[in-house]
Amino acid sequence: MKKEGKKTFSEIWDIIDVSVFILVIYSLLELIFSISSYINNLFPSWILSYAITIFAFGLIGYKAVKKEKKPTPGKYGAYAGLITGFIGAILGIISFYAFPERFVATIQVAVQQGADPATVQTFMKIGLYASLIISPAINAAIGALIAWISGLIFKKK
Repeated sequence: MKKEGKKTFSEIWDIIDVSVFILVIYSLLELIFSISSYINNLFPSWILSYAITIFAFGLIGYKAVKKEKKPTPGKYGAYAGLITGFIGAILGIISFYAFPERFVATIQVAVQQGADPATVQTFMKIGLYASLIISPAINAAIGALIAWISGLIFKKK
């Protein structure tokens, strides 16, 4: 017997599915094509990144308000943030091992400052694996906030 207010994963997924796909596809494009380097020629790449994030999490707030009697868009934004943050962290780890040439410049700068290359690489790995915890937490907070604000904007009066 399902308690009032408790949602199944499929009910949650129905609200967050499109947004999760948008954010994961953007992460994959960044991983494979490094699209931010191309976009930087037109305008700062952070603008596109922020716009996609705001759109995706804002869509969650909109869908929650439209599909539920007592919407909780912040909760859905947090779920989507957890999922996309974890996937993004995994993609970052894959990128580190699959495309090491992307990190050579960072290591070279540290070596020029007198750091040991092996030590720099070790700290980079620690940071990547720490992102498995940090990235989902930050994405969940961002997703909850943007979805909640979007829910307030689209709330039926």
